[in-house]
Order: sequence, then structure tokens, then C-alpha cells
Amino acid sequence: MPHKQPQPLNAAAITEAGVRIADADGLDGVSMRRVAAEFGVSAMALYRHVADRRALLLLMADAAARDYELLPTPNAAWQEMLQHMADAQWRAFQAHPWLLRIILTPRRLVNVATPEEIELLLSRLRKAGLTSEQGFDCLLGVSAAVIGTASITAAALTGPERTGTERDQRWGDDAVAPYPQALGFRDQGISYAASRRSLDFLVANFIAGVEQSLTHPPDSERAPALRKEDHATAK
Repeated sequence: MPHKQPQPLNAAAITEAGVRIADADGLDGVSMRRVAAEFGVSAMALYRHVADRRALLLLMADAAARDYELLPTPNAAWQEMLQHMADAQWRAFQAHPWLLRIILTPRRLVNVATPEEIELLLSRLRKAGLTSEQGFDCLLGVSAAVIGTASITAAALTGPERTGTERDQRWGDDAVAPYPQALGFRDQGISYAASRRSLDFLVANFIAGVEQSLTHPPDSERAPALRKEDHATAK
């Protein structure tokens, strides 16, 4: 039976219903008709408060992300801000796996942050000595690490299993036996705990690399490494 909401029909209540449906049945389960049924009204009644399904999905993304503060206190160091951002994004994606599908559409990364949060983080990175472009790189680099790790984990835990034939062709016991480290990697599998450990390792080393570049900037006069096609052209 649909869950009838006691509160008046408005954008906030519609968004809450959409999040609840997505958490239970995934993003494909969210339709204007399905959300309207939660309130016992027609789908047309929703359009007085939300323009369309696309607008509803963006409201849902904003609401889901707001459950997790992206940044710590304004006085935190930039390192702590990046670590906190990674943690907040990870927890949001773990709690709402459907959020990844919205974030991975063009220019939707901002749905996990407010303008004030982005401004504060980038300003702190500039104060630390990074250029504007390097600050953007830090923001996108950490976010990419979280989104990539969360996407792989969600796919591994919710997607269809490989068939035995597919698995045995390249990763069966006989094929992997001569490669003990590959065997260990196969047997470890993917879990939220293991993925979170990998993410923490990646973010910590990303931050360490930024700290290193601030302390010992790379030689700007050093010639860039030639790509394979550059070698062919130089001959």
C-alpha cells in the first residue's frame, strides 16, 4: 500500500518521497506517477510544485547530499577539508547508491556541495599556495576518486554475477595458480569495507602529493616526457 504523507503537498515533501522510493527501488522506480501515489493524488498535482521528473531528481540529489556536511569547520586545514569531503561524499553514495547516476550526468557534481562550501575549499587551497587551476584539480581529483570507488563497489555488489564459464576462462584456479598475487586479488573481492580502505589510502597519498608539490615545486623548466607518437614524429 502507498504510504500516505500527513504533511501538505509541497516540493520538500515530494522530494522526500522521491528519495524514499529511490532508496527502496532504485532510480528507475522514481516516476511522477509513483510519487503521486504516495500522496493519493494524480501526477498532475505534482507539477504545481515540481516542474518534471528531471527537476525532481536534482532536488533529490541535493536533499540526499545535504544529509552529510561536505566540509568541517571553516577554520580547518585544507588537508582536513579534502579528507572530510571524501568522507562525506562516500557516505552519501553508500547511503544512496542511486545518487551516483545523477552525479555522473554533465555538470551535476555541484549537487553534492553548496557554493559556499566550494568557495571556502578553493579559497583555502589558494591560501596554501595552489593556483586556481590546481585547486580545481584537487576538488575534482578527490571527487573522482570517491565517485570511481563508489561506482565500482556499487556495481560489484548489485550487478549480475559472472557465469562460471566466463570466470573460468581467465580467472579460474588453474589459470591463476601461477600468479599468487593475482590470486589474492581475485579472492579478496570487493566490499564496502575494502573499498573504503582503498579510498582512504588513495586520498591520503593524494594529499601527501599535494603537500610535496607545495614544499618542493616541480621544475617548470623540465621538458615534458615525450609520448609514443612524439617519438615517432621526432625520428
